[in-house]
Amino acid sequence: MLTPLARVMALTLMAVVVTACVTDQTVQLRYLPDSKIERLPSAQAVSIFRFADRRGDEGDNNPRRVGGIYGGYGNRVAKVFAATPWPEKLVEDLAAGFTQRGVEAVRVTDREFVPRETAVSTPFALGGEIRNFSTEMRWTLQSHVSGIIRFYDKEGTLLLEKAISARMPRDDPGYRWDRQVSVYENFLNAAVQQFVRAVVTDPDLTQRLVAAR
Repeated sequence: MLTPLARVMALTLMAVVVTACVTDQTVQLRYLPDSKIERLPSAQAVSIFRFADRRGDEGDNNPRRVGGIYGGYGNRVAKVFAATPWPEKLVEDLAAGFTQRGVEAVRVTDREFVPRETAVSTPFALGGEIRNFSTEMRWTLQSHVSGIIRFYDKEGTLLLEKAISARMPRDDPGYRWDRQVSVYENFLNAAVQQFVRAVVTDPDLTQRLVAAR
């Protein structure tokens, strides 16, 4: 019969063996049309700028790093990468969401918005920072996309600043799960879709878009 110490050592060895078999994962960032996004009757156009990466150590200063797989002791055993950099893809996804909302959206994927310094070709500009953009396995699988959105007029005046957050898992019957891809990819894309929906349908932002007409 194993002693308590021997049992702990055996369980630790088993965990090491299991986690050693885990390899880095690559996911495709894909935004699907969201049936919950309703069109506005009229709204002014908006330029969407690249969001600043404020994820800290979570992102390893790598725009393709989007998560990790962790062992029972919180040790990271593998990383999750996106096939394409997430900052550019997020601009495209937000533009797609605004377009579905009936708002003309100009994509600016190569630079962040600097008030009163960055030229804007539309009445409004959207920028901000991302605090979380990840899919992780820590006992359970979860994904989290969050950040601060900042909405400006053409002159660079800040009209709205708001924290937006989306987490999975949660009830989301509108998301179409793809059985052909990994759970990491499904969960992250579902969180991105929720984040985009929250931004483009935000009532305060919507009020400013429509009131300008």
